[in-house]
Amino acid sequence: MKQESLPQHPREPRERRLLRGYMQTERLASFEIVIRNISARGLCGTCKGLPPIRGEFAEILLPDNRTVTATVRWVNDQVFGVEFDESINLEIMMDTLQRLRDLAERNANWEVKSKHRVSDRRPDLAALRRI
Repeated sequence: MKQESLPQHPREPRERRLLRGYMQTERLASFEIVIRNISARGLCGTCKGLPPIRGEFAEILLPDNRTVTATVRWVNDQVFGVEFDESINLEIMMDTLQRLRDLAERNANWEVKSKHRVSDRRPDLAALRRI
């Protein structure tokens, strides 16, 4: 007996990243999520605390300050996957994040001496008492 297989749609290319976002559902107030990978049509995330429920409607604030609506498609402990209601332009998001990173690097001032005092003073061993 020949078994027919369902046609498989190719998966969207995913960007493997660790990005911070925020998510809220009707049941849960806004909470922080870590985006593990993202595509034009959805993302895989993880959270601390109560996870969303499969089938639940969610609003997600992406790292580029864009809000998208989505439906939770699967949950495994604190890891979950959502499908966006509308596709996003992933290239625009990655360009925005790169510009923000570049701006932060230009404005960073890594002067360790001005932030921390280095002391090479050694304790007087004769003054220490033995217990």
